[in-house]
Amino acid sequence: MINLRTTAIAISTAAAMFSVPAQADIVSSTSTSWQTSSTSWNVDLSNNNVSNFTAHVGTELINVSAVGVVDTGSGNATVTPGTKDTKFTSITFNPVNNVFTSFSFQGQLDILGSIFVEVNDNFGNTFTFSNVPANALFGPFGAAAVAGTGQYIDKVTVYSALPENFKSIKDIDFGQFTVAGAVPEPATWAMMLLGFFGVGFLAYRRKNQGHTRLA
Repeated sequence: MINLRTTAIAISTAAAMFSVPAQADIVSSTSTSWQTSSTSWNVDLSNNNVSNFTAHVGTELINVSAVGVVDTGSGNATVTPGTKDTKFTSITFNPVNNVFTSFSFQGQLDILGSIFVEVNDNFGNTFTFSNVPANALFGPFGAAAVAGTGQYIDKVTVYSALPENFKSIKDIDFGQFTVAGAVPEPATWAMMLLGFFGVGFLAYRRKNQGHTRLA
């Protein structure tokens, strides 16, 4: 008769092998590989003291909203605090169509702190870039989809914590760049090997017991 304890171990290790947590479809990135003139955003007209405006990358429209009011230039514009409000801690970019797989930006903080990039995907990821210096160009910071996942950047919000306000956000890029999937961690490989061992050992036990019954 098959040893129930051996069977349970084999089944549990096999289950562990197939229950490895899925990797995120979008990951943080500081790559500049996709930053070209064709992926840079553009603002048609300069804006003063606005919370909402539109921009575009090529023919793709991007709706933009900020917490507090901001100013922008035209063309490959820089976003700065509006003259009526010195608080600028959050800005959201919302592409109308789901065609972009990468996003990046640069800028300056008023006070040393952290910048958060919240990306709408099925994992609801928020990426943190810590110890960002004040009054110095940071980045590029951003995110990119993992190749083969079919994931797109639906919406992305960039924000800081008070009083780490933005002095500017610039060099905003949306593109079709993807990154390779993450290599499994050692613990993941260990669970997979245990799963294979458990299934193999169970097959070996069954084979030997079959031979014993025929003897």
